[in-house]
Parts: sequence; structure tokens; C-alpha cells
Amino acid sequence: MTTIIAVQYDNGFVFAADSQITENERPYMHSDVRKITEDGDYVIAGAGNARLCDVVQYGWKLPPYDGTDGYRFMVSKVIPEIKKAHDTTGTTLEKDDGFSFLIGLDNKIYYIAEDYSVLRTDTGIYTMGTGGELALGAYHSGATIIQAMRTAIKFDVNSGGKIQIVKRGKQNG
Repeated sequence: MTTIIAVQYDNGFVFAADSQITENERPYMHSDVRKITEDGDYVIAGAGNARLCDVVQYGWKLPPYDGTDGYRFMVSKVIPEIKKAHDTTGTTLEKDDGFSFLIGLDNKIYYIAEDYSVLRTDTGIYTMGTGGELALGAYHSGATIIQAMRTAIKFDVNSGGKIQIVKRGKQNG
């Protein structure tokens, strides 16, 4: 499936993701496919059902950020647009499917759960995918983001390949 970790700092953030997609226990990797995409002010990372993620990361018209409170903007503008993108393309959430997104905007990270809820944490550390907990544990044990990703890739059969890094703002840690 995936390993994605993102760390929020005072004035910026870092996202990291593996490059393997697993379908029916077979790994797929290609340099054209990225789990972290950038579009203007946005950084978006997706995990879970590939189609649900692709629609948002590659086929979605992002609402322009108006500079207001980020959480309110996510709930009132971004979430309705994500739902609309899924509805417009006929992409529906099946019983066993799932997705989650990390969205970086205005030097802040927002976790979007499969029920379209918007979550944040005071720890500033976010993970997704089957290797997410491995990366989280490694990071909390003192590993860098790259080392945490390598740990997850080593022990999670659904994660692999090259590590993609996206940074915004100032990383102070």
C-alpha cells in the first residue's frame, strides 16, 4: 500500500512517501507516479484506494486559498471540492476501500480521513498507509524522516522504491 510521513514545524513542513503501489500482492513502481503532488499553494499526499487518490491528486480543481483560517477553509471549501471530484468522476467509496490525504497549505498540515473529516494533531507528526506506524515509531525513536521511511520500507512489504521528499517553509528540527 504506502508509507507516508509528514512533519509540521513552526513555519513549514516536510512530506515523505515511498513509491510503491501494491495491487493484488504485486508491487508496481514508476517514476511518473508520485504519491505527493504539488499544485500552487497545495501539497497533497494520498494513501489507500489508488483511484480515489488519483482523482483528488491529478483530476481535481483546487479552490484558491483565500488566506482565511486554514481549518475553516479546509472544512468549508476543500472538503466539498474533494467530495464533488469523487462524485463527478463516479468514484465511490466501497465497503472495503479507503483513502486518506495529508494536505499541506499555508505551512500547516491537515489530515483528511475517509469520512472526509479534517483532523490535526498537536504533535505535528502525521503518517498514513500500511507502513505509517513503522515510520512513526522510528521517528519517535530519534530517526530522521528519511531513516523513518527506510525503516518502514524495510519491514512493510507494501512499501518500497525511492523516497519522495517535498518541503515547504522553514524546517526547524
